[in-house]
Amino acid sequence: MGLSEECESDLKKLLRTVYDAADWKKIAGKQRSRYDVYAHKIKAAGHQQSINTFMEKLCHSLGLQSIQVDTALVRRLEGERDAVLKAVRKETIYYMLLATEGGD
Repeated sequence: MGLSEECESDLKKLLRTVYDAADWKKIAGKQRSRYDVYAHKIKAAGHQQSINTFMEKLCHSLGLQSIQVDTALVRRLEGERDAVLKAVRKETIYYMLLATEGGD
Protein backbone atom coordinates (compact mmCIF):
# COMPACT_ATOMS: atom_id res chain seq x y z
CA MET A 1 0.00 0.00 0.00
CA GLY A 2 1.45 3.33 -1.06
CA LEU A 3 1.11 6.82 0.29
CA SER A 4 -2.08 8.85 -0.09
CA GLU A 5 -2.11 11.38 -2.93
CA GLU A 6 -1.80 14.29 -0.47
CA CYS A 7 1.08 12.66 1.38
CA GLU A 8 2.85 11.80 -1.88
CA SER A 9 2.40 15.38 -3.08
CA ASP A 10 3.83 16.73 0.18
CA LEU A 11 6.81 14.38 -0.02
CA LYS A 12 7.40 15.41 -3.64
CA LYS A 13 7.40 19.10 -2.60
CA LEU A 14 9.81 18.48 0.26
CA LEU A 15 12.22 16.44 -1.86
CA ARG A 16 12.02 18.97 -4.71
CA THR A 17 12.76 21.86 -2.35
CA VAL A 18 15.89 20.11 -1.09
CA TYR A 19 16.90 19.11 -4.63
CA ASP A 20 16.54 22.67 -5.91
CA ALA A 21 18.62 24.07 -3.04
CA ALA A 22 21.57 21.73 -3.64
CA ASP A 23 24.64 22.82 -5.62
CA TRP A 24 24.75 19.85 -7.98
CA LYS A 25 27.86 20.94 -9.87
CA LYS A 26 29.76 20.85 -6.60
CA ILE A 27 28.11 17.68 -5.26
CA ALA A 28 28.00 15.41 -8.30
CA GLY A 29 30.63 16.97 -10.53
CA LYS A 30 30.87 15.81 -14.12
CA GLN A 31 31.53 12.15 -13.41
CA ARG A 32 28.49 11.19 -11.34
CA SER A 33 24.78 11.40 -12.01
CA ARG A 34 23.00 13.83 -9.71
CA TYR A 35 20.04 11.45 -9.71
CA ASP A 36 22.16 8.55 -8.44
CA VAL A 37 23.67 10.76 -5.76
CA TYR A 38 20.28 12.13 -4.69
CA ALA A 39 18.67 8.68 -4.56
CA HIS A 40 21.52 7.44 -2.36
CA LYS A 41 21.18 10.45 -0.01
CA ILE A 42 17.40 10.00 0.25
CA LYS A 43 17.71 6.30 1.08
CA ALA A 44 20.36 6.96 3.73
CA ALA A 45 18.27 9.70 5.34
CA GLY A 46 15.20 7.45 5.31
CA HIS A 47 16.59 5.52 8.28
CA GLN A 48 15.92 8.43 10.63
CA GLN A 49 13.24 8.42 13.33
CA SER A 50 11.25 11.49 12.24
CA ILE A 51 10.62 13.73 9.25
CA ASN A 52 12.58 16.51 10.96
CA THR A 53 15.66 14.33 11.38
CA PHE A 54 15.17 12.95 7.86
CA MET A 55 15.33 16.53 6.53
CA GLU A 56 18.35 17.33 8.73
CA LYS A 57 20.25 14.27 7.52
CA LEU A 58 19.33 14.83 3.87
CA CYS A 59 20.24 18.52 3.93
CA HIS A 60 23.48 17.94 5.83
CA SER A 61 24.55 15.19 3.40
CA LEU A 62 24.12 17.69 0.54
CA GLY A 63 26.00 20.48 2.30
CA LEU A 64 22.88 22.55 2.95
CA GLN A 65 22.68 24.64 6.11
CA SER A 66 18.98 25.34 5.82
CA ILE A 67 16.09 25.36 3.39
CA GLN A 68 12.81 27.25 3.15
CA VAL A 69 9.98 24.76 3.47
CA ASP A 70 6.39 25.11 4.63
CA THR A 71 6.24 23.88 8.24
CA ALA A 72 2.62 22.75 7.74
CA LEU A 73 3.89 20.39 5.03
CA VAL A 74 6.46 18.96 7.44
CA ARG A 75 3.81 18.53 10.16
CA ARG A 76 1.52 16.68 7.72
CA LEU A 77 4.36 14.36 6.71
CA GLU A 78 5.25 13.81 10.38
CA GLY A 79 1.67 12.65 10.92
CA GLU A 80 2.40 9.85 8.43
CA ARG A 81 6.02 9.45 9.50
CA ASP A 82 6.26 5.65 9.49
CA ALA A 83 4.68 5.27 6.06
CA VAL A 84 6.71 8.13 4.56
CA LEU A 85 10.06 6.92 5.87
CA LYS A 86 9.30 3.35 4.80
CA ALA A 87 8.33 4.61 1.33
CA VAL A 88 11.56 6.58 0.85
CA ARG A 89 13.59 3.55 1.95
CA LYS A 90 11.72 0.99 -0.16
CA GLU A 91 10.76 3.06 -3.22
CA THR A 92 13.64 5.52 -3.29
CA ILE A 93 14.05 5.81 -7.04
CA TYR A 94 10.34 6.39 -7.62
CA TYR A 95 10.15 9.25 -5.12
CA MET A 96 13.44 10.75 -6.35
CA LEU A 97 12.15 10.70 -9.95
CA LEU A 98 8.77 12.10 -8.90
CA ALA A 99 10.50 14.99 -7.12
CA THR A 100 12.92 15.76 -9.94
CA GLU A 101 10.63 15.39 -12.94
CA GLY A 102 10.10 18.44 -15.06
CA GLY A 103 13.34 20.27 -14.83
CA ASP A 104 16.89 20.86 -13.81
